[in-house]
Amino acid sequence: MTMTNDPVDPELKAIHQAVFDIYNRETMAIKAHPTTVVSIKATNFLAGQATMFADAALILMEDTRQPLNVPAALLRTCLEAQARANHIVGVTGQAREDRASELEQLMKLGHDYYETLVIKLFKDYSADESTFQPRDRPYLPALKATFGKTDTSKLKVLKKQYEEMNRNWAYGKVVERDKFGDPKALSRSEAQPLQPMLNLVYTQCCAFVHSDPASLAHSQLLTRIDVAYNLVLAEVISIMCFSTALGKHRDQDLMNIKKRIMAFDVNEKILPKKTLPSV
Repeated sequence: MTMTNDPVDPELKAIHQAVFDIYNRETMAIKAHPTTVVSIKATNFLAGQATMFADAALILMEDTRQPLNVPAALLRTCLEAQARANHIVGVTGQAREDRASELEQLMKLGHDYYETLVIKLFKDYSADESTFQPRDRPYLPALKATFGKTDTSKLKVLKKQYEEMNRNWAYGKVVERDKFGDPKALSRSEAQPLQPMLNLVYTQCCAFVHSDPASLAHSQLLTRIDVAYNLVLAEVISIMCFSTALGKHRDQDLMNIKKRIMAFDVNEKILPKKTLPSV
């Protein structure tokens, strides 16, 4: 039975739940039997990002009183996650593990950089206690004692290393925008032919993430069905990549999900059905 008054299409909700089930199933298996394969750990993280943000966006969309701007902003994170996961499984063997290792290193390096940056800022400004709120001043001695042990002289080196490595994982780089017209590049993975279309969606989503004035015009172009479909499609791709890293790309549950998302016709949901002329 179709719920015509349902804010999110029931079939998309069902596919979303099926994707979540696979993610949870495989994640629980990894927790029970930890793996040392870096590509599995990296794609597991990225699949988790896609499913988590898609779930949050779809929940928000259940309230039809709310605008679609926020779900569209969350969609960008899903698109980034699936693109990075796709980038990892776009190669095989040691090259795949090298890419995954670089992403893992980037996450650690990013944490070290931002932690050092915060401590450096604290050291620079803590000499003048008037810059802190009265409620924070009682904690300053303890913070000074803790942060004083941290060497912040390496901040510039960390910043340079982080920025250089981060460029390799920028969305435009991992999605390979410069190769969209190259048939060979478009065949690097099962999901790669979809990336040019998803790139357009990503570009539109950026207006909502950055409070871009263009969001005023873009918000008029958003439809509930398009946003929901792209959220779920990004989830499916991320799970496909995770399953590929696991060596389970032919998992029957996954195959069924792929059939359902590819059979879903967004235009049919938007355009009025044509009626046959009376004879």
